[in-house]
Amino acid sequence: MYSISLAVEDELEYEKLADWINEELMEKCVLAEAEFQQQDVHIAVIEVRKWLDWVKIHRFRKRNKKCRIIPLLDPSLLNTSPLAVEFKLEYLLLKSVKKHLFLRTLKRAIRDLSMTNSISSIDDDELIYQIHQEHKTERNTLPFQEVFLRRLLAGDKTTEEELIQSCFLLPGEAIPNVVCFIQGFVRSPRSKEQEGLAPRRIQEFFRERFQGYQLTFLSYRKHLLMLIQVPSEYISLMRWREGENRILDTIQALEKEFGIYLYIGVGSIYREPLLLHHSYREACKARRTTPYNRPSLRYFEEITKDVQIQKCADYIARYCIEDLSIKRVADQINLSVPYFSRIFKLETGRNFVEYVTFVRLQRAVWLLRHTNHTIEWIAEELGFNTPNYFSGTFKKYVGLSPREYRATAEIIFV
Repeated sequence: MYSISLAVEDELEYEKLADWINEELMEKCVLAEAEFQQQDVHIAVIEVRKWLDWVKIHRFRKRNKKCRIIPLLDPSLLNTSPLAVEFKLEYLLLKSVKKHLFLRTLKRAIRDLSMTNSISSIDDDELIYQIHQEHKTERNTLPFQEVFLRRLLAGDKTTEEELIQSCFLLPGEAIPNVVCFIQGFVRSPRSKEQEGLAPRRIQEFFRERFQGYQLTFLSYRKHLLMLIQVPSEYISLMRWREGENRILDTIQALEKEFGIYLYIGVGSIYREPLLLHHSYREACKARRTTPYNRPSLRYFEEITKDVQIQKCADYIARYCIEDLSIKRVADQINLSVPYFSRIFKLETGRNFVEYVTFVRLQRAVWLLRHTNHTIEWIAEELGFNTPNYFSGTFKKYVGLSPREYRATAEIIFV
């Protein structure tokens, strides 16, 4: 005999569910009289009427690992349904649930409990099916698409079987094959409201310019991921001139109209979806690497693969605040200065002096954003001869003076 707890505050909903259980499952189940936190409950139907209820479910699940939890979600909180996936729950119901779906879900939970040593796994398709059946409307799979893509980028999906099952979440759409890592700031925002509009404007501008193409956004606190389906005839986004021009046009338009400055790192194209997480890591690295060409758009493909030059780049990053000469760096890999100078520019896109300057400016950006050091102190710390020379160089590459940059607001995407 299995005990079922109904943690449902809505009295009418509770009575309806209790009647169904007593009518159809009396031989197998009994309603638990006590609160659902009891350790001996086999199945817990828990109503979710506010965000905090998901926290309660999470805590309850930790204490009662063998119990089958069935969230009963209020339709107004449908956007929170991916939490069922995150918490690795096997079931999900929506109010007001239909009798046949409620009993079908309970019977499935009973069957899972009766199977010894069974391993239950999350079933995205089942959750979407239940939502679709209960609402009798077009399936809104957007929350599940986001969960699927986040897991894909985290490398959580590791088998073809998982991928095939999850592809249901992207009906009629191809899985993206390249990741763009986006960060930025707003110049002199007049209000917190204006600053908060930046993430939405960024997505709107990109969607407008990429109409007709597969485009997906995933928001993190300090960065935004833009996932693109690059046409199959191109081996990289860098070679897809139309796509690159659309990105550059968006960057320029946002800066001109709203004072939004964007800096984007782009990973390699991966036609195999299970490898897309590599593009994510590459895009992140490209964003943080000294640019080969333009600061606003950086490609992982442009980062040197030469081990010796990589060693020199690491050395420059470590000692950039010191008086670095080209000979000192060339000596690290036992090359003559003329030969090192040629291959360094070939591999990095910049001569030695420009490259070191860029590395120092990247350090300056961090100091301006995260410390209260004066501009004079920063200029001296980074080896610039005078504060005026530092300010002029900073403005040449960043587009703003150090003082103007310090007045900007970093874009927070969530």
